[in-house]
Amino acid sequence: MLDQEFDIRDIQSTFDFRGFVFRVLSYWYVVLICVIIALGIARYMNKRAVRVYRLSTLISVKDENNPFFSSSMNLTFNWGGSSDKVETIKTILSSRSHNEDVVRLLQSYIHYLKQGEFRLEDVHKEAPFIVDIDEQQQQLMNVPIEITFIDDTHYKIHINSTPAAQLINYTNDDYQDISVANDFEKTYAINDTVHSSFFHLSLKNRPSKTIIPGEHYYIQFTDINSEISKFQGIDVREQSAGSTLLSLSLTGTNRAILADYLNATVELLKIRQLEQKNQFATNTIKFIDDRIARVSDSLKKNEKRLKEFRQDNQIFDLSSKGSGIYEKLSGLEEEKNTLEVQKAYLNQLENYLETSASYTNLPAPASAGVEDPNIELGIGHIVELSVQRSSISNQVKSPIFFKKIDKEIDATKKVLLENIKNVKSKVDIAYENTEQRMQRVKYEYGKLPAEEQQLFNIERWYKLSETSYSTLLEKRNEASIVKAANVSDVKVIDKAKDMGQGPILPNTKRNNMVFLLGGFIVPLTIILIISFLDNKIHTQKDIEYQTNIPVLGVIGRSKIKGNLAVLDKTRSAIAEAFRGLRSGLQYFYRSKNISGSKTLMITSSISGEGKTFCSINMASVFALSGKKTLLLGLDLRRPRIFEDFNINNEVGAVNYLIGELSLSEIIQSSGYDNLDIITSGPVPPNPSELIIGEQMEAMIKELKMQYDYIIMDTPPIGLVADALELVPFADVTLFVARQEYTRKGMLKMINDKYEKGEIKHVCLVLNDFKTKLKNGYGYGYGYGYTYGKGYHEEEKKSWYKRFFK
Repeated sequence: MLDQEFDIRDIQSTFDFRGFVFRVLSYWYVVLICVIIALGIARYMNKRAVRVYRLSTLISVKDENNPFFSSSMNLTFNWGGSSDKVETIKTILSSRSHNEDVVRLLQSYIHYLKQGEFRLEDVHKEAPFIVDIDEQQQQLMNVPIEITFIDDTHYKIHINSTPAAQLINYTNDDYQDISVANDFEKTYAINDTVHSSFFHLSLKNRPSKTIIPGEHYYIQFTDINSEISKFQGIDVREQSAGSTLLSLSLTGTNRAILADYLNATVELLKIRQLEQKNQFATNTIKFIDDRIARVSDSLKKNEKRLKEFRQDNQIFDLSSKGSGIYEKLSGLEEEKNTLEVQKAYLNQLENYLETSASYTNLPAPASAGVEDPNIELGIGHIVELSVQRSSISNQVKSPIFFKKIDKEIDATKKVLLENIKNVKSKVDIAYENTEQRMQRVKYEYGKLPAEEQQLFNIERWYKLSETSYSTLLEKRNEASIVKAANVSDVKVIDKAKDMGQGPILPNTKRNNMVFLLGGFIVPLTIILIISFLDNKIHTQKDIEYQTNIPVLGVIGRSKIKGNLAVLDKTRSAIAEAFRGLRSGLQYFYRSKNISGSKTLMITSSISGEGKTFCSINMASVFALSGKKTLLLGLDLRRPRIFEDFNINNEVGAVNYLIGELSLSEIIQSSGYDNLDIITSGPVPPNPSELIIGEQMEAMIKELKMQYDYIIMDTPPIGLVADALELVPFADVTLFVARQEYTRKGMLKMINDKYEKGEIKHVCLVLNDFKTKLKNGYGYGYGYGYTYGKGYHEEEKKSWYKRFFK
């Protein structure tokens, strides 16, 4: 019976929310402790967490016009608009090859570390030294190398033994396994190049930093691929849709490193973009330089021949007729030479376009005298596309992206070849016309004297070489000016700068709120679970949820030592609670038409619920009212009532029931008016058999003739069957339930017996009820009311007890 199960669904369906709130309030100190602990954990985690920062830079991607641009020397072109250029820049900035170049430029794989409170922190440029490594030699990777400065000129290197490590060669990215069998330690001097099996480097003083003897630092070489992947996640965003402004953001644990990397990646991008922009001019200058070298040799030879001929033949000038023919023929030769250069360039260009897969080395057509605008634009466009494709060939793996560029290149090449064909036809016609005019002039030339003809030929070739040389120099000068005047299309608007920005992680406010919320939720959850699983009686409502048996009253917690609460303090709240219970019983007797001598059986579910306490004090209130009262101890197994009245238990009800003594011989005086006592007497071997015997019925009948009220203290009904055997002798049964002690399942048991008719005229009383308990219900007399001062004899409490109450 003691371990009867209870249904958790019944508890949930009758959950007392108000009681739960007051239970939480009663455990305020637990909630407070949990909140303090949670905030302490949050503070520790915030302090221990790695600080993550975000830095950004703002750049503009816009085509910058060349101030020296002219239609005759068109060396720069803009194709696709800003949108394509912006998308290309975004792709390049996130590409592996670009970020690898930046990592190698900054040597980001060399880390300067110092022991922090929780971990090694990267101090970057705050370290008072710079590590200069020989990148063609191998370095120990991913193992901290301790640097301890002995003085401002000497330092000590220490490496802990590491069973498995690797060496890395940053030039060819070669890796080699190695083992540091024993601790390595050696002293070196600043600026000296040192070599060992684990490193090849030298330490130099960092400007504006002072070496402090005894300070410990660490250097660590990392894998270049891991560094690239760390920075390759750079966030590149347009300021708005279609904008030429790009915002570059990067996150990391060191603001200075982030600022250096962002500025370096933009600077390298500017240089590369300018190189691509100058590619056309560079190709043109190279083409012209090759032509100048050949023309220069021819000019020198012709100059030498002219000088030697004049000296040998003493002929320095042509005749007036010869001079006229010379001028005509020289002009035609120059015109023919220009046309031949154009024809050669167009043939070479046509062959190059038909046989080559890359078009990044095409020179400007103006360098060969071809000034057709369609060809100039076509070459510029195809060079631009080819450079763009080449620059991203190692960065973008999507065939869709290349397919788009290749399609545009093919379309441009097709149009360009058609334009070349048309221009070649025009050049051929002009060339034939020039040849015909030259034949007529040569006919007149044949009539001149032989020596004058020789001088004429030499001067003509010299003049032709000189004119070609001057023209080429002019073209080269124009190309150089255009190249020098070009500026990158990438412009820095706002550089990345370490200005002491706060970290974005950890989010201390969010963490504090989460842990603060957890500090509340955890104890509330525990209290809620306890409330759901709690199967104890706490309030009168708990009783009403479990049974239809009426609750006659509530008895508060007694602070009086012993069970004589009513007799020791007749004006206490406990005494008034029992008086109220007495009034309720009298009303109950009248409602059931019970008159004359009345019997009251007091029992409970298990021991410890206060049935003996209630039996003694109920007998006391009836005696104090002037009624002749008997307290009858029928708990034959565990007799209790004699102890509080300082009487013995040598004789009692057991002696009468076995026929050993008469009723008058077992009745004892309590020492108080109108109150007698019959103890249970010696513990018998067969208590149940004694109770159901005829002697029990005879004893009750005889006692009813002597007393107004008979209060029977009986065994717990939930443990033994004795109390059920005594029910027929009781006019009213008072079942005692104790707050925070009696299980709800026990009330269901007594309710079942009540509904089956096994027990009649039964009432309930809630005993040991604490005022202002963890459920929010408080009673004064036991009925839920608080009376004014002077009505009760209460214990005087100190101010701090009253405060905490």
